[in-house]
Amino acid sequence: MNILKPAFLINRSACLALILNLIFLGYTAQAFAGQHLFEGYKKIIVIDPGHGGQDSGARGPDDTLEKKVTLELARLIESELEPEFKVALTRKDDYHVDLDNRTSAANHLKASLFISIHTGAGFTHSTAGTAIYYYQTVSNSGTAEEQAPKTTHKKSIQPVLWKNIQIEHLEQSQALARKIAERLDSASTTQIRFEGSPLAVLQGAAMPAVMIEVGHLTNPAEEKQLRDHRYLMDLAAQIAQGVEDFMVQNIK
Repeated sequence: MNILKPAFLINRSACLALILNLIFLGYTAQAFAGQHLFEGYKKIIVIDPGHGGQDSGARGPDDTLEKKVTLELARLIESELEPEFKVALTRKDDYHVDLDNRTSAANHLKASLFISIHTGAGFTHSTAGTAIYYYQTVSNSGTAEEQAPKTTHKKSIQPVLWKNIQIEHLEQSQALARKIAERLDSASTTQIRFEGSPLAVLQGAAMPAVMIEVGHLTNPAEEKQLRDHRYLMDLAAQIAQGVEDFMVQNIK
């Protein structure tokens, strides 16, 4: 037996379905807009995998190349930071990037931080340890406050030269280096140090900037560690936690 539903019931069901669809689409659009707005407020962190292309960097006794280690570690750090921050890499594959273009990319993005990743190399196989560097001029080995340029009158302020940009951020660069060193030191049995150095890759960064040398490829034991994906994952997690520690206290 066929039972026909009254037309008003069919129309009522269709209207109800239409209303539910509109409500669903409204919530979806609102959620998408909220997510897009939230993305716009995320701080940008630029990770710079050292070397690339014809520039292989250091080479270990088992032919491990610095350019491969730095790219793999940079990607892992990116994964650790991305849920909370926007992360950009200065290179995403094995190709050459000019030194000045690395920091200029960070400046163009108006990044909150610039972190350059490298490995160390020594003349002897026994040289070991991890170092975090902040920028320091050749002629001045004082504190960040002593190195910062002085202005005597507001009307005399001039545009900051490229080579002097980082000097304005030295205090925070030192703080960033210290936070990362503390995290690495808490999870490592090797020597961790942070110090100033006149590194060209940091000189033009218009934000807190550091360079991290994650062990020495020329040391067979450390080369073996740097070939271990799980070790690099742990290293990335510690570096990311140091970055987060700094961001919470210093970047609003």
